[in-house]
Amino acid sequence: MFQCLASPTTTTLKSNAKSSFTGTGSFANAARRPILAARFKAPEKQIVRMGPPIPPNGAHIGHTMGGVPSAVKVHMTVYHDYTCPFSAKSYFMLFNQVAPHYGDKVAITFYHQVQPWHPQSSYCHEAALAVAHLNGNDAFFKFSNVLMQSQEEYYDINTYDLTRRQIYDKLGDLAQSVGVDKAKFMELLALDAASIANGSKNPGNQMTQNLKWEIKASRTMGMHVSPTTTINGLVYDSSSGWTLDQWTDLLDPLMA
Repeated sequence: MFQCLASPTTTTLKSNAKSSFTGTGSFANAARRPILAARFKAPEKQIVRMGPPIPPNGAHIGHTMGGVPSAVKVHMTVYHDYTCPFSAKSYFMLFNQVAPHYGDKVAITFYHQVQPWHPQSSYCHEAALAVAHLNGNDAFFKFSNVLMQSQEEYYDINTYDLTRRQIYDKLGDLAQSVGVDKAKFMELLALDAASIANGSKNPGNQMTQNLKWEIKASRTMGMHVSPTTTINGLVYDSSSGWTLDQWTDLLDPLMA
């Protein structure tokens, strides 16, 4: 009597006679073939799923003022949010006083620390990335300076009733004030037309991927507070209220 046996790969027949796999005859061989074929078939081609996009070598994450990070005795990094008042205090001290004081003897790198409880902050950081994309590192710091100076215009109370486009337009005026072509700036921040044409309903803009890289870099380092400062790779418990003298008291011994 025949019995139906199921396996993960095939279904075969077994009998109490010579039709089993240990039997002989044409029936036994016929029953054996599907199993043997499945067992010795060539492995299926595996699909390798790639990870998220990686920034090109020329698109370095962060923006550095001063010396070359790998060539100086002190490399500071600071994680700033454009709508954080403590970040503004820290920015003015580090980039307008500490960096010029040391010149190329110290490198200070700005990283984007977008705080999600300030939803308009993402637009500000996209704008700064657009400025850097269009006009380079010097323009980035000029724009960051004027944006920090006027950051109250981008606080919750002053942006709550503004549309995304209106906020971009205000930021475009700031970008234009430091020599950036506003039309090109606005084009970078417009919704990605190519993605929309391909059916995307949440396309982002041409700076979205750059911002993702910056955010990933910050999260990888475990950053939460803005501002956060590191010195030679380690988080240092500094204050946004420090004076230039306090910073030089800390940094001068490291220069010896």
